[in-house]
Formats: sequence, C-alpha cells, structure tokens
Amino acid sequence: LIVEREREIEKFIKEEYWSIEGKFNKENEGQYFPAKLQKINDKTLGKLEIKNGDQAQKLISILEKADYRINNIEKREIKKNPSPPFTTSTLQQEASRKFGFSAKQTMMIAQQLYEGINLGSSGTQGLITYMRTDSLNLAQSALTQIRDLIKNSFGNEYALVAHRYFSNKSKGAQEAHEAIRPSDVAKRPSDVSSYLSREQEKIYDLIWKRAVACQMTQAIFSQTSVDIKTVELKDEYVFRATGQIVKFDGFIRAYTEGRDEKDEEEEIEGMLPELEPAEPLNLVELFQLQHFTEPPPRYSDATLIKILEAHGIGRPSTYAPTLATIQDRDYVEKIDRRYFKPT
Repeated sequence: LIVEREREIEKFIKEEYWSIEGKFNKENEGQYFPAKLQKINDKTLGKLEIKNGDQAQKLISILEKADYRINNIEKREIKKNPSPPFTTSTLQQEASRKFGFSAKQTMMIAQQLYEGINLGSSGTQGLITYMRTDSLNLAQSALTQIRDLIKNSFGNEYALVAHRYFSNKSKGAQEAHEAIRPSDVAKRPSDVSSYLSREQEKIYDLIWKRAVACQMTQAIFSQTSVDIKTVELKDEYVFRATGQIVKFDGFIRAYTEGRDEKDEEEEIEGMLPELEPAEPLNLVELFQLQHFTEPPPRYSDATLIKILEAHGIGRPSTYAPTLATIQDRDYVEKIDRRYFKPT
C-alpha cells in the first residue's frame, strides 16, 4: 500500500489553478464577510477552470466595476450525530491525529490503563475495558451509568431518551469484547489525572470523552448559503457565501472527532449578517488566489490503519505490530515524524 501510494505521488503532475474571492458588506455596515466566485452565466466553475494569473486578472478587472445584490438565500438545519465509542483501530487513528502518537505507543499506554493504575488510597484499578476489540457495543450497565452522568453534568437536554446503538461496518469484525470505554465513567479524567503520566492522561481523557459523547444528543447547526450576483454586466457572475451557527451544541459539548487531511474543497465559512433577497451589497475587496493540485498524501499511522481495516487486513491486535515491523526492518521511514515513505 505504501509503495503503491509513493508511485502515485511520483507519477503526479501538479496543475496550477486560481480562485477568486470577494469581501462584501451591507451598505453602511463595517462587518464584512467572504464569498467565492462560483458561477458565470449559470455555469458552475470547475476547480481547474481558471488556469492562470492572466485569466484571473481579466475576471478581477470585470468584477471590480460591477454592482452586486443578493440573488438567493437558502437556510437549512443540519443535524450531526456523534462518532461511535472507540475500537482498537479508531483509538489508534484518533491518538495519531490528535497527539501524533504511533499505533505502538497508543497500545502501550492503553495496556497500562487496562492493567491498572495505582490510585493512592483506592489501590490499583484498571481504568478502561479491554483495548483489543473491533466491537462498538457497550454494556447495559455502562449505558445507564453514562446517561446518569450526562444528566448530572450537562443537563437533561443532553441525555438521550433511548440508548444509542452503533452497527459495525468493518469487514470480518468478531465483536468478542465491548468497545473501549472507561471501566467506571464516574472516574472523570480530572479525578485521576494526578495519578497518570501525561500520555496516560491524554489517552484516558480521549476514551472517557468519546464514550460519554456517543450517548449524547445530536448537535444542531443552522447553515445559510447566500448567492450574490452582479448587476447590469453583459455576463452574470455569482459569488457564494456560507455561514454556519451552532443552534444546539449537543455531543460537541463533550467531544469532537479529529480529521485526517484538510479538505481542499471546503467552502469558506464565517458568520453572516442578517441579509434579505435582492438587497444591494458593497464589494469591499477582491482577491485572486493561486493554488496547485496536490498529489495524494502519504499515509500516516491514522490513514494507514484506516485503509488496512477497510481492506480487511489484520485484526485489532495486529495493526500496531504491523506498523512497527515495517519501520523496525527499515522498509519504510517516517517523513516529518508522521508520514510513511518506502526506503
């Protein structure tokens, strides 16, 4: 997999492309918001449509002369569910994303939390359930305990009426154990942090938050998309602005999942003022931005484990040793202490 990816990177030919962004505001208002040129005469601009700086400059010189008004406003509500509790592979992925831990390091720390930590007068106690698992199930007793904790810590509106169950999409999952969770949710990370090393504290905090968040209510966002079009030009140019506000934070109050790579195609989002259809807008400034297409990224611990699991390669117990072996034998090296490159 790593060699195939490296060949893709070697064959890759980067292409230049440009985008145009504008800053707009309402008349007589200081607060401005960003929008991106999206359409010309009802034709959506593809990613590589504006090929060079000259093309971008020509568009800028046309757009600078135009007047603008709001063409369309779309509002919609987006509901988002929490991620399931951790399995071996998702714990390794998240610890790699959030802390840069290798799979081997994560498993070593999880093993210590599972085997037991000396909690002073309470004696030695195992803080998490078994850490080699591909199951998303939680024990009924744990679900009840988590629901009570959510009500007491966050309020009734954050607790579910019925427990949430997750189904496993992983090929060949054997589900012999529960998902990874705190053995006693009442032991908050802050209660035990003084007995833990910095790394143990990070992993326990992650497992605790994820187990709690998976039983919390959905987060609700209000998303607004605004199309801004040119007035009285021969051609019609449309910019799009998107804004999102959190209406109810739900599970986000406890935990948000990390991401592997920043998505190039992400829309620029900000807070939008209250706007009305057909309302005139001021153009404050225009930018032409140069970009280059990028080759597929090299695998990190997180993305390599994800692809191994997707292909059904290995078991929960083999991800960490597999990644360690190819490094110990010098088949691969780590670039920027993060990305695998074949030697």
